[in-house]
Amino acid sequence: MIINISDINYEQFLQENENLIILDFGATYCSPCKVLDSILEEINSEFKDLTIIKISIDNEPDLSIKYAIMSVPAMIFIKNNKILEKVNGLKDKNFIVNLINKF
Repeated sequence: MIINISDINYEQFLQENENLIILDFGATYCSPCKVLDSILEEINSEFKDLTIIKISIDNEPDLSIKYAIMSVPAMIFIKNNKILEKVNGLKDKNFIVNLINKF
């Protein structure tokens, strides 16, 4: 499932969700972010127990600060409300799938 941060109660969602969550930090003006969006859409269709939360660094500066996002794209992998991995930069599908399978 892919959802926008503005469509949920973020803190409550993290606490109640036991599935793997990818926080996808990006910006509309970021070309690598658009490429990553396509990759994540493809991955989303392959994993039923995965939630991808799209976060605009422009609209959610507090979350960018909370997670120390210094550049985009950036992904944070969370499960059971715990950060498992933080990945900066554009990564290919195989890299992301391997991380998902690791968790």
